[in-house]
Amino acid sequence: MQNVDQLITLIRDKSNKEALCMLEGAPELAKAHSQKGGQLHGASPLHWAAHRNAAEVCERLIQLGADANDSASDWWLTPLSWGADAASVDAVELLLKHGADVNQDAIVGTSALHAVAMGGATQGKERAEAYAQTAEILIAHGADVNKPTNRKRTPLDEAIENENDRVAAVLRKHGGQVSEVSGS
Repeated sequence: MQNVDQLITLIRDKSNKEALCMLEGAPELAKAHSQKGGQLHGASPLHWAAHRNAAEVCERLIQLGADANDSASDWWLTPLSWGADAASVDAVELLLKHGADVNQDAIVGTSALHAVAMGGATQGKERAEAYAQTAEILIAHGADVNKPTNRKRTPLDEAIENENDRVAAVLRKHGGQVSEVSGS
């Protein structure tokens, strides 16, 4: 019997054709969540497909009932924030097209725009243009450029701290401000 963690492994490995085939045989996996322990507990196939910019897989998962606003993950909560963290331009656009809430809490008051401002594992230094484009898409869909986190930090605070200069420029262009707590 196939399980959600096998599907997630295919998506993580960018074996999209195999993932789509697995979904055809086990469509219920589209709405399942990983029960593996650790930081990635609760992630769904849609979270991973968004992070890997697998737009075709995202589309199929949503067709099969995956929730674009799923917040069951223990890491970044939403598929949109996972996609933003990885500058997954195509997946972010697709999720927004399917009703993802651009300002939904991604964790401790952050949003997908905070995730893109932090710039993933490289702080936006690799694929800087993709991070900037992702920020533009989020803003075009109504992202609050000055949304404070629970610690009162704005997306611009995060971009500056992470030296994510391209995203900082996008945020400034759209009225992004530093917070009073940033010290910037």
